[in-house]
Amino acid sequence: MALTSHSLLVLALVLAGLAPLALALGWRGRPRGRVLGTLSRFLGVLLCQAVAGSALFFAVNDQYSFYSSWDDLLGRSAPTPGIRTAGLVAQGQGTLKVLSVAGGPTNEGDHQVLAWLPPGYDPASPTRYPVMMFLPGQPSDPVTTFSHFDFAATASREVREGRVAPFIAVFPPLMTDPPRDTECTDVPGGPQAETWLDHDVYDAVDRDLPTDGKPWTEIGWSTGAFCAAKLVLGHPRQYAAAVGLGGYYTPLTDRTTGNLFGNRPKVREENSPAWLYAHAGGMRGRRLLVVTGAQDKDSYPMTEAFLRLVGHDPGVSSVVFPTGGHNYRNYAAYLPSSLEWLFRHHG
Repeated sequence: MALTSHSLLVLALVLAGLAPLALALGWRGRPRGRVLGTLSRFLGVLLCQAVAGSALFFAVNDQYSFYSSWDDLLGRSAPTPGIRTAGLVAQGQGTLKVLSVAGGPTNEGDHQVLAWLPPGYDPASPTRYPVMMFLPGQPSDPVTTFSHFDFAATASREVREGRVAPFIAVFPPLMTDPPRDTECTDVPGGPQAETWLDHDVYDAVDRDLPTDGKPWTEIGWSTGAFCAAKLVLGHPRQYAAAVGLGGYYTPLTDRTTGNLFGNRPKVREENSPAWLYAHAGGMRGRRLLVVTGAQDKDSYPMTEAFLRLVGHDPGVSSVVFPTGGHNYRNYAAYLPSSLEWLFRHHG
């Protein structure tokens, strides 16, 4: 069964309920030998704890999608599955397309990008739309992000009620070299993840979809927020504004990223939104909104440090909500206001 299947979750919950009952019934038994009886009961307690812990893990992962597959959980590389759009949008919630974007000169390989077109989209119409790119967290994928942010329903409602003009949204994967987290970096001697996003994806979308040719806007979640800030600061001609949801603004390297910068301090600096802001002319007319929770230990300390760096720069806005941690539910609540903020001055 798939890691995220509801059947697995139900099975785990049922076993978690039955295991203590089985232990209680067996506790009265009289196995041969005192040592054997003690050992069997000890193993029974451990088994109950393991089953309960597994059920809790599956329940939490079902809600927050920390891991989208067994390969994600075990840290194994796996072929990137094709995007399936069935059931992702209801009637009146827009149209979905899947673009296969080759790496071109970056040799990044082919990866599928999910594209959402607004209600009323007609391929025969000459209407052109602004583009917003939504970058997922790690480990995650376009479909998981699209679903957990309830993007189709939220964006359609914003467009239908006139708070946001019709637009195109594109959801590219960040994990282009699974299972490695590249943090959207052109890794020396490795995958050119940033170039794939700002060159290959950008060109493919402009070529295949009815875009208005103007700079894009962005939303990023978690690691995607780091990438969105890096792109808007490092490529000001391509991106007009970005929203970081639960993000961080200096590079983080660990066993999932490996040596991203080839032990070159200059490369690390050039991939840091904080450094780019301080040394590349600030926002340069672009806009950035950072959203974090005061109880989000994965985002709040680094976001606060970034806000201290930018001071009272009118190009940087912030929202700090008082309670709630680093999960989809807390940050999805800010998707409507993020879309309105993004497109308020985009035109």
